[in-house]
Amino acid sequence: MRTPKVVILVSALLLVCTLKPVQAAVELKQLYQARVAVTSQTVGERSEGLRQALTDTLLKVSGDDTVLEHPSVELALQNVRNFVVQYGYQLEGEALHLWVQFDQPQIDRVIQEAGSGIWSSLRPELLFWIVEENEDLQRNILGAGDERALIETLRQTAENRGLPIKLPLLDLNDTMTLSVVDVWARFDDRIDFASSRYDTDGVVVARAYQADRAVTDDTWMLDWTLKLGDIRWRGVVSAMEKSELGHLVVADITQQISKRYRIGTNAAMAGKWRIKVSELTRFMDVLSAEELLLALPSVARVQLLEYGEHQAEFELFIQTDAAQIMQAIDINRAFEPVNTDQRSEFETPVYRWSKS
Repeated sequence: MRTPKVVILVSALLLVCTLKPVQAAVELKQLYQARVAVTSQTVGERSEGLRQALTDTLLKVSGDDTVLEHPSVELALQNVRNFVVQYGYQLEGEALHLWVQFDQPQIDRVIQEAGSGIWSSLRPELLFWIVEENEDLQRNILGAGDERALIETLRQTAENRGLPIKLPLLDLNDTMTLSVVDVWARFDDRIDFASSRYDTDGVVVARAYQADRAVTDDTWMLDWTLKLGDIRWRGVVSAMEKSELGHLVVADITQQISKRYRIGTNAAMAGKWRIKVSELTRFMDVLSAEELLLALPSVARVQLLEYGEHQAEFELFIQTDAAQIMQAIDINRAFEPVNTDQRSEFETPVYRWSKS
């Protein structure tokens, strides 16, 4: 008689987990800082560390690997000190790191000169379901408790690229709702159900396995799919070392997401654009909303036009396509889109203020 009670209790807990709202975009606070491992404080080691820190920062701010190939970026990497605000050394145990703070306007300018754009500090948080197939064709789901090289590389690259991620706990909830077969076969319904408890913006399903020599000379391959709202992406990476797959999959996904959300400066598109925000119950909320809008890349100025009955209308002075600004606002947890079915960049979008 005890067994049914346990099953009912666990089922109820699982049901509660599925009722959590999925709205978890993360705001990164230190986009223009970088920390790299060094072995000493010599001039040569410091110079190399500064170049690596600038490279990491350019990739983190833009999300775009192609910027590193542009002559303006190559020149910047030869003159790193012109971009440094301050630097210092940090010792953690026996590990020595060089910490660097870069000048934001100069970093933004170089990225825009390279023909790319700035990826907003509000980044979607992604849940990674990863199944690893070993040489004996045995498959296992990798979770937050795993210390395998692939997971460690994935975590480190995600941190360097400014991509917020989660890995499943693989606890009783997960093991009762999702199996290795479910993830490997990409059974969306079961994956969505198991993912709902983690309160993330998107879900990545990845499969790591031995490479087909007819396809690539590499030893290992990883294919991935990403579900982010109504958007679907997929890709494949390969490497000689399995651990390198963690780096490559994050770089691949970051490139795809940032391409959609990064904002460039285009003088030809400079102009004014208006939005409305409702449920601003206090004037302090109005000021907070104005501050967040002003923080968006390529928004030069924000002006409050009207406020009444808990609704405000703002005019934004922008230097890019209004559709790109709209995409950046949509991922902000403080602004909940209201009229998504009717709006366009030529109409006034309406948002509901949801920041507590």
